[in-house]
Amino acid sequence: MELHRSEVATLDAMVLVHPNWWGMPPAVLTGWVQRVLAPGIAYKLGTADGEPAGLLKAGRALVLNTSDTPADREESEFGDPLQRIWAACVLPYVGVTDVRRVVFRTVTGSTDAMRASWLRQAREHAAALVA
Repeated sequence: MELHRSEVATLDAMVLVHPNWWGMPPAVLTGWVQRVLAPGIAYKLGTADGEPAGLLKAGRALVLNTSDTPADREESEFGDPLQRIWAACVLPYVGVTDVRRVVFRTVTGSTDAMRASWLRQAREHAAALVA
């Protein structure tokens, strides 16, 4: 399901699913964020100091990522840029205070059984988000 600007303000929770693409969300998702989480819809800036007022009803979000970077390397070399993007920059800006993130890794060399387990875990995390 694709959400548009008029629908996003009424969400109870958000789930974003994407691969780690060079330490960023893929361009298509970034474009969606820029078009849909727009001023006047998802946030407003009331002062010149740039402090936003989040306008979304959705106080919770789940971000599910796939990655080919091992967790220790992600943290030590890159500082987990996707965690910073979602939990420090984008989602708090629009009023989401409960940001949960799960990374399934490494995709290269994963087995059918591992991927099936990841799907089960994703369903469990999504169910817990709205429970």
